[in-house]
Amino acid sequence: MWPVRMCKIRLVGLKSNLRSTIESVERYGGLEIKKFSSSHLSNIAYSSERQELLSQLLKLEGLIGLVEKADIKSKVDISYAKSFLKSRDLSSAEEKIRAATSEIQGLESELEILKNEKNRLRMFSKFGIDFGKLSTGSLQLIAGIIQNANLPYVEKSLKSAECSYAVKPASQTSSIVLIAIRKGSENVISSFSKYGFERISVPSITSTASAELQKAEGKTAEITKRKAELKKELSGISKKYYGALVASKEYLGIESSKIAAESLFGATGHTFILEAYLPEKNFSGFEKFAKENFGNEFFLKKLGSEELERQHEATPTLLENPKIFAPFEFMTRFMALPKSNEIDPTIIFLLFFPVFYGMMVGDVFYGLISFLLAALIVKKTSPNGILNPVAKIWMWGAIPTIIFGFVFDEFAGMPHEKILSFFGFENMVLYHGLERMHNIQILLSITILLGVFTIAVGFLMGFMNAARHHDMKHAIAKFAWFAFVCAGTVLISTFMFKALPEYLLIPSGVILGVSLLAIIFLEGFLGLLEVPSVIGNILSFARILAVGLVGVVIAMILNDLAFPSPDKGLLLIILVPLYIFGHIFNAFLAMFESLIQGARLNFVEFYSKFFHGGGKEFTPFRFSRKYIKN
Repeated sequence: MWPVRMCKIRLVGLKSNLRSTIESVERYGGLEIKKFSSSHLSNIAYSSERQELLSQLLKLEGLIGLVEKADIKSKVDISYAKSFLKSRDLSSAEEKIRAATSEIQGLESELEILKNEKNRLRMFSKFGIDFGKLSTGSLQLIAGIIQNANLPYVEKSLKSAECSYAVKPASQTSSIVLIAIRKGSENVISSFSKYGFERISVPSITSTASAELQKAEGKTAEITKRKAELKKELSGISKKYYGALVASKEYLGIESSKIAAESLFGATGHTFILEAYLPEKNFSGFEKFAKENFGNEFFLKKLGSEELERQHEATPTLLENPKIFAPFEFMTRFMALPKSNEIDPTIIFLLFFPVFYGMMVGDVFYGLISFLLAALIVKKTSPNGILNPVAKIWMWGAIPTIIFGFVFDEFAGMPHEKILSFFGFENMVLYHGLERMHNIQILLSITILLGVFTIAVGFLMGFMNAARHHDMKHAIAKFAWFAFVCAGTVLISTFMFKALPEYLLIPSGVILGVSLLAIIFLEGFLGLLEVPSVIGNILSFARILAVGLVGVVIAMILNDLAFPSPDKGLLLIILVPLYIFGHIFNAFLAMFESLIQGARLNFVEFYSKFFHGGGKEFTPFRFSRKYIKN
């Protein structure tokens, strides 16, 4: 129920062994390096080597971005990556990649220009005019696009000015107008702007637009062919060098990170100081590793978890839950990672959420639908996505749903005897379930008591958290709240509902009063203001019954109005799909609402009593190697 206990190590060694120490720490792979901080000592400065590595790394990232991905069948040796960075092959590949890429970019720009030019030529080819014969010193050609609705106004103006013009359709709603006017007479078209006349440039060509369009098409084909050749060349370069490029990039990234780690170390004139966290249970193993890899020229000191807690030093959080609990751990991480010294709520979520969910849905058939739907989502989604773990939690919740379905005697909203009678077993009653529509008062009491139990457990775990932190004030306050909830429940059950023996009245009242006094003393009158909130949290568990009853009512309406019994005749053609769809839809609504409300009861009402979160995940100093091997 707790994250792994962490200790801190302090390792002092000779500066001459700094690089080999970092290599060994990375090889060990179980230390999270902490930035050394001291008012008396400084940290090691970044070396100029890192800047060189970063420069090479950026260059490689740029090259990799210019080539296609290629299949990599196996990792390459680290020595090959090192030699490739210094080889003529890298500079040759860079030259070829950049030359081909630069030429491709130029060709693409040409193609874009040609595309626009061809679109313009297509418009003017409609006129069938040899533009070379119209290039005279006295005439000027003007062209423009105008909406068909305004074309008559423009034509009227052109006719009155005795201008030669031609009109061709540009689209379904507009036309292109080609006008021939005397040079210096542009005032003729100055008024056309009010009609939406959009002037376009006339192509500077010496033949027909159709002939120029053919030339442009030919040039486009030549450029496209050359572009394909260059891409083929790049593909060949990629097949030859991609593996070496990504392996070298990975190597440089790792080396750069190792050099960057030096700045986390403290330093004196001749020594370095490393501080790091690791699981306390692994310290003896690391100590043995240090003796084997660091020689005798080092000093190692351990600061245990209890000492770190006394110093109020926050350590990173490492959760170690069984693999089968992974979906619930995912939700813990998704909401908030616990601090290293507080309870890990993963198992708590595992125990409580399925019960809440199961009680709300509470139907055997709906439970089976829930399980099958969740299983389908698990199968169809990536394990790394959010839907996959949520669906697995859904599957866990389906099991108590089926169990509570038997308890409530609900099979798609019907008791088991009605299901049996449908198969010919008339009047066969196997048991009497706790049907929700007929036992609302009992079930309301059960859900409220479940709320009491959950909130009380929450305060008890809050007490355990505070006690572990050696914060006795908050520990006693949490225990006082625990006593308040328990004593208050006994008092109300005895005084108002006569559910418990009367001799419990005075003891429960005394405990309640003492608890309230302790809360006021430890938390002030603000603590007293929390009383309505705690009561509201408990009463909030009534939503378990409310959500469940909504599903039951909808299911009963479906069964009353659309049950496909044999006596319905031809109506069965409509009723069967309607009935099936209605129950699947109701099941989905019940599942979705129960998922939301069940999670809310955990994260809001329950967790608020003991869980703070805000932990920092344990991230050991190690690197995954996808392309290189030592």
